[in-house]
Amino acid sequence: MARLVTNSLQLCVSQLKISSKILDSRKSPCIQCIRCYRPRKPFWLPMAKSKMFRIPKKPSIPTEERIELERLYNVWRTNVKSIQHYYKEQLMAQTTGPEVIEERRQRAIEHQLNCVKENDLWNVEVAKLREERLARETAVREKEIQAAIAQHERKQKALMEQIDANVRKEKEAAKTYITPENIDEAIENALSNIVDHNFCIDKEGNIFKGRYGKPPTSPTDKKPTMSHTSPERQNTREIEASN
Repeated sequence: MARLVTNSLQLCVSQLKISSKILDSRKSPCIQCIRCYRPRKPFWLPMAKSKMFRIPKKPSIPTEERIELERLYNVWRTNVKSIQHYYKEQLMAQTTGPEVIEERRQRAIEHQLNCVKENDLWNVEVAKLREERLARETAVREKEIQAAIAQHERKQKALMEQIDANVRKEKEAAKTYITPENIDEAIENALSNIVDHNFCIDKEGNIFKGRYGKPPTSPTDKKPTMSHTSPERQNTREIEASN
């Protein structure tokens, strides 16, 4: 048993040495140990019936051998912890040392300068595209404004023509307005030329103009009707009209 523990300790130390070499040489590839796969019974299957009531015998280890195993395990654990602590310090030195910090600072400064240069180039390209876009928009806007001005001028011209026509019409109509100067003449004309708008129509469609008017003598004053009049009726009407 002691020989087995010693061999395992030597194997662990050798593996740690290999890992230290890997950490020291950054260019070496990453090597990982893969255990051999051995098919086993799945963990979700129950215990076999042949082993259900089997009680394994507890191994009896002598006291001296147990003490020696504990001592060897403590030595192995101490060595492993010391090696882990050593590698941890080495890693911290590689990441937090003054040289590493200065190198990182220089890299950050260079990265910032590169970003600023690239940003300036982008700003120049964007400014050029913006100027071209604004020039196109300005040309389109000028055309729209010119079209709107021309349309407004046409509307104003049509409106002024309509206003002038209305003014001329009102001037012509103003000649017939009754004013204080011609009110006496207008009254005399109204009294001398009395107009009676009253009229009536009989069943035959004859129009009687005026409140006390007589039947019309001209055929233009007669309103046509839908009913057909016989020739004898027409002759009778003509005789009555001549009398």
